[in-house]
Amino acid sequence: MSYFWFTKSTMDKLRPDYIHFEHFGPEHLLVTAGFVAVIIAAMLFYRKLDEKARQKFLYIMSALLIADELWKHVLSAATGQWEWEFVPLHLCSINIFVCVINSFKRDELTSEILYALCVPGAALALLMPTWTNLPYWNFMSLHSNSVHLLLEMYPLLLIAGGFKPNFKRLPKVLGIVLLECVPIFFINKILDTNFFFLNGTANNPVLKILASIFGKDFYFIGFVPLLAVVWFFMYFPWYLAEKKKAKV
Repeated sequence: MSYFWFTKSTMDKLRPDYIHFEHFGPEHLLVTAGFVAVIIAAMLFYRKLDEKARQKFLYIMSALLIADELWKHVLSAATGQWEWEFVPLHLCSINIFVCVINSFKRDELTSEILYALCVPGAALALLMPTWTNLPYWNFMSLHSNSVHLLLEMYPLLLIAGGFKPNFKRLPKVLGIVLLECVPIFFINKILDTNFFFLNGTANNPVLKILASIFGKDFYFIGFVPLLAVVWFFMYFPWYLAEKKKAKV
C-alpha cells in the first residue's frame, strides 16, 4: 500500500529509476489480454440489447467515464499532488466529453471522432503506457488503465450497435483536431503542460521513435504520416465492405 497514493510525478521525484512493469512484459501482457476479453464480452452483450437498453448502457458508460475522471482530481487534490497536467485537455480526456455528448445524441460526427481518435489513442495508451513506474494497485494507475479501457470500449460498442465508420468524414475530424491544437498550444505555454503531447514525448516509445526521426523539437510532425497509416488500416476494411455491398 506504500505506493498506492502516489502519482506518476511523485514517483518520478522519489524513485526516478523505478520501473514496476515493462512494456509487453508478462504482467503487462496479462493485463492487456484481460482488457481485450472485457471489451469483446461488452461488445457481444451490447449487440444483444434492444435500442432502449443500449441507450441506458451508453449513459452508464458516460457516467463511469466522468466518475473516473473525478476520482483522479479528488484523490490527487486530497493528497496534495494535484497539478495542471491533470486538467482534462489531453486528447483522450477531451474524448470523455465527446462520449457524454454522443450518449445523448448519437450523431455520425461524434461517433466518427470517437472511432478515428479514441480507438487508436486509447489503444496506444494501453499498449505503450507512460505510467510504468506505478504499480497496478495504485490510484493513478487504476485511473489510467480504467479510463483508457472505457474510452477504447465506447466506440467499439457503437460499432457493435451498427455504426459504420466512413473515411469521408475524416476531413471534419482532422479539422476539429487542428482547431483544438491552437488553444492547446497556448495553454501549454501558459501552464507549462504537455496536452496533446505538443511539448514532449512523455517517454512514450512510439513518440520517441518520431523524435529520433524528426528531431526532439519537430517530432509532432510525425503525427501526420503515423495517423495516415493508422487510419488506412482502420478504414480500408470498411471501404472494401461498402464497395462489395454496392456491387450486390
